[in-house]
Amino acid sequence: MSAYKKAMRQIKASEEFKTKMKKEMSDYKPSEKRFSMKKVSILGGSFVACAILAFVIFFNNANNEVALDLTDRIEVDPNAPAASVMLNIEGYITEVSEDGLSFTLDNGMQVVVTEETKLGIDGPTAGPKDEQLFEPTFREGNLIGGFAENPNENPVKADAIFTNWNFEDPIR
Repeated sequence: MSAYKKAMRQIKASEEFKTKMKKEMSDYKPSEKRFSMKKVSILGGSFVACAILAFVIFFNNANNEVALDLTDRIEVDPNAPAASVMLNIEGYITEVSEDGLSFTLDNGMQVVVTEETKLGIDGPTAGPKDEQLFEPTFREGNLIGGFAENPNENPVKADAIFTNWNFEDPIR
């Protein structure tokens, strides 16, 4: 046997010592854990960082009360092509006259096409005429998009017809 085991056998605790130790062990209540210093320092550092950010943002924005004036940078070119055209003649053709130059739309508008009427889309940004949605004749079922100076006339004299196309049965 080892020397350690011999020494332990020789030590015999008294019954009084055992009962005293059991009582102390049963009365012991673990106390609540406290924040460790690491957590406290992280929490404090986060609070300080937030306070600094709030201070900087508040005072940085307070000094910029004058709004930026960008009007001197804006250049308006009246000769530039428009982004879109105004349409006040639009709908599907429901009836075409015998001469083929006047027609009625599904909204009841009667439209007359004259020699002065511009056909198709023109301008520097317009696509080639053969790629535009424009058929050579006006026929029932075609979608029409155009413009008239006075759309309240009856019949309406078209100043421009931008679209004349039948999506179901196109002619090219």
